[in-house]
Amino acid sequence: MNTESKPLPEDEPITPPFWGAQVWEPPMAEVNPFIERMSLLVGRWGFKKGNLSEGEYRQILEGEAQGHYERLLRENMEKRLFVPKATVAWMRCKPEGDTLRVFPHGGGDEVVLGFPRQKIREKLCIPDFYAPQGDVLGCLTVTVGNPAASAEMARMQEAGEYQEYFLWTGFAAEYADAVAEWAHRKMLEPIGGKRGARFGPGYPSCPDMSLSRKICEWTEAGRIGVEVTESDMLAPEMSTSAVLAHRPRARIFNTLG
Repeated sequence: MNTESKPLPEDEPITPPFWGAQVWEPPMAEVNPFIERMSLLVGRWGFKKGNLSEGEYRQILEGEAQGHYERLLRENMEKRLFVPKATVAWMRCKPEGDTLRVFPHGGGDEVVLGFPRQKIREKLCIPDFYAPQGDVLGCLTVTVGNPAASAEMARMQEAGEYQEYFLWTGFAAEYADAVAEWAHRKMLEPIGGKRGARFGPGYPSCPDMSLSRKICEWTEAGRIGVEVTESDMLAPEMSTSAVLAHRPRARIFNTLG
């Protein structure tokens, strides 16, 4: 798909509710429902079926695994160990082929971002998801990390509480993704609700890890204690960033298929 030649019917102009960056404090009670429970239980914690029968596996998922999930969810609410924070931004942009020109709010040089194009099927590329005459680009940086949480994780390791450390580390990683989903939806509520897609640096359709630096700059991520390391990783560890494509046609895709 290449929408550079002419606007599509759904490419009506969009005005975001604000320009530039804002800091949000996501309520934990609102973020919790966005935790992908099965992703946590199976992907992060490793409760896989293997050679178990369906009945045996279901018993483990609904028993031991669910028990850990409910306990950590409750304890995190009570102790406020991993606390959600978010900073989001809206800017102007314009797609040009496989690149996206971004115009930082408040001035400064435009930034040209390059993305890989899908080699088969629809030959999608992230810039295809923005209106060719000019559009808006959303960005977000979220974290659940903080010094108190890092100290508690270190204490668990030193005390040999390895299972607890493993459970909490997986929970925190999934919780950060839940905050990103919450922020994604909140950003789009004023312009039509949940639609579009977000793309994080390091994924196949958005492989350039250095994009994290730009996103953190645009969202002013330092205001929530997030910075980028020399290797383009976010710190604290339980943090994530993404660019947001709000058009209904936007979706996650694999560049290889």
